[in-house]
Amino acid sequence: MRVWLASLFLCALVAHSESLFTLSLHLLANCGCQNGGVCVSYKYFSSIRRCSCPKKFKGEHCEIDTSKTCYHGNGQSYRGKANTDTKGRPCLAWNSPAVLQQTYNAHRSDALSLGLGKHNYCRNPDNQRRPWCYVQIGLKQFVQECMVQDCSLSKKPSSTVDQQGFQCGQKALRPRFKIVGGEFTVVENQPWFAAIYLKNKGGSPPSFKCGGSLISPCWVASATHCFVNQPKKEEYVVYLGQSKRNSYNPGEMKFEVEQLILHEDFSDETLAFHNDIALLKIRTSTGQCAQPSRTIQTICLPPRFGDAPFGSDCEITGFGQESATDYFYPKDLKMSVVKIISHEQCKQPHYYGSEINYKMLCAADPEWKTDSCSGDSGGPLICNIDGRPTLSGIVSWGSGCAEKNKPGVYTRVSYFLNWIQSHIGEENGLAF
Repeated sequence: MRVWLASLFLCALVAHSESLFTLSLHLLANCGCQNGGVCVSYKYFSSIRRCSCPKKFKGEHCEIDTSKTCYHGNGQSYRGKANTDTKGRPCLAWNSPAVLQQTYNAHRSDALSLGLGKHNYCRNPDNQRRPWCYVQIGLKQFVQECMVQDCSLSKKPSSTVDQQGFQCGQKALRPRFKIVGGEFTVVENQPWFAAIYLKNKGGSPPSFKCGGSLISPCWVASATHCFVNQPKKEEYVVYLGQSKRNSYNPGEMKFEVEQLILHEDFSDETLAFHNDIALLKIRTSTGQCAQPSRTIQTICLPPRFGDAPFGSDCEITGFGQESATDYFYPKDLKMSVVKIISHEQCKQPHYYGSEINYKMLCAADPEWKTDSCSGDSGGPLICNIDGRPTLSGIVSWGSGCAEKNKPGVYTRVSYFLNWIQSHIGEENGLAF
């Protein structure tokens, strides 16, 4: 009898173990892991399980692809980590209380297939034009397009070389990430730098006015505020390949301004300059555009709404004053390095407050020892985007030079790509 009971207990134990094992397999098979994720249990005989994700994937179901920096088509399949709208405002999480009242949220039965979950990353669950998210504006939530680039606009090595032999962002010398507090440099370090001069009457040498950047063989980008007092194109001359002001530099080219385009919505009614961007079409006396060389090169333009991350090192270049009290501009070109500052920080009251908007970028030296200054206006803020030097900003305005909590403010070029393209057009060798 005792043997029979022992056998019965053993059979029951085995059956129970088999049922638990079957249940465990069932649970492990139903984690819903994606992208090669493996369902694992926290410990034996536990119903608590999770997805173990392969490299580059994260999320409850391994549904977030951390390697994706752009979207294809209209972005319905986008599963990257962009999480701000085009004005830099943060997205609401798809499982936040406010979003749960909206049509698209993390509690939908098809949320996983739509890319929605316990995160605030941009998605396109309803087949709109591009990825979007809900953004809190005041007391309401609004659908806003996201700051994430279209893969078709991403620069590829084969497309950076135009029909005239330029290869945007290439320079003969390596950057020296070591202007106020900067280092004297040669134009080979910034071969896209354009020196813009104002002609003087009586045959005297022209006066240095502003900087600029060569964005295509025939076009230079600069700042509108440089030209508002002298808007006639005939009053200017542009030099490329110039390391020293008013001196002949081997390899330099001199240009007349064939067309001067100032932004129609430029405003300087407050401390800030708004829509501070200008375009200069350049031609030599024999009708030529720029020619590529060791000292002359185009700079790449950024993706639409695509900017370097906050904290990134970026280069600034110019013939501007070395301090706010200087009377003369330096004779030699200077270059320095500043870091991108977030909009939230730059909009703090002890920085610039409401003067800052999403069409601007702020950048400064963390120790406030280097900065763009008077005379650097219109010059480039060059940041590394997708492995290439890119014109992220145009020197626009600021309070003083290298003052604490008063960073340099730059026109955000990625916002103005449509404006640039509408005036120049793709056929002019733009380095997108």
